[in-house]
Amino acid sequence: MRTIATIAATALAAALVLGACTAQTGAAAVVDGEPISTATLDRTTRELNELFTVDSRGVLTMLIISPAYLDAASEHGVAKSRDEARSYLDEVQAADPASEVDVAAFSDATLDIVRFDMAVRELSQLPTAQEIGAQVQERIGGLDVDVNPRFGDFSAEASTISPASHEWLVQPATA
Repeated sequence: MRTIATIAATALAAALVLGACTAQTGAAAVVDGEPISTATLDRTTRELNELFTVDSRGVLTMLIISPAYLDAASEHGVAKSRDEARSYLDEVQAADPASEVDVAAFSDATLDIVRFDMAVRELSQLPTAQEIGAQVQERIGGLDVDVNPRFGDFSAEASTISPASHEWLVQPATA
């Protein structure tokens, strides 16, 4: 009887430890308590790949840091709307006559990534771009980010997600 109780206790402890790897089930990341679902990440990556070349790690990074840039763009009068982002994507799509992308069906998350890109360009043109960049970087540094280990480790300093290296996985030998 004790053996079954011991096994159950060990399984429960393992489940709790493994469950702590991600703050919320189905989350690619949690930023200041707000989840970014893997479904949102997958859809955004798929939609962006219809017009550009992106990977899920880069898209997840943009989903994490874009609110800081969008806030700064709003504060400095250069924010773009989702309608403006959609219009920009329509122009990109129109430049490729073979493209059959339905930009009108793109998600808000995808449009926010495009708004982020537009904000970065607009902010970089302002006379106080360096100061604004430092403020945005400070905001990003203050974020509480928990990335699902499947996607890697977030670095606020570099504003990137690097592949995770887990000591329990055998790393391939280099030539």
